Amino acid sequence: MSTLSTHILDVASGKPAQGVVVRLIRDGDLVASATTDAQGRIPAAAFGECEGGCYQLVAEIGDWFARHQRDTLYTQAQIDAVLSSKADEHYHLPFLIAPGGWSTYRGS
Repeated sequence: MSTLSTHILDVASGKPAQGVVVRLIRDGDLVASATTDAQGRIPAAAFGECEGGCYQLVAEIGDWFARHQRDTLYTQAQIDAVLSSKADEHYHLPFLIAPGGWSTYRGS
């Protein structure tokens, strides 16, 4: 089984994005939902162990920007990823967000 963690950083301010709801979805079904902590992180324990397959991480960034009275073009940021069925594989998939865009990479 694999594990998955994430964090969200607002690159425009250089600060972590606390309070962003992130949903983990597999084959259209909600697997788990969690909210970023004060450091903008969601640990692997929040999502549990993941079987191999196609997943989506969906971050509700529009709500977060609205709470901070900032306009954004995007309501969500979504990472589509294929997780390996290899045992003990860990995926850290962070979001780098800004009002005009977002990106991701595989972290460690």
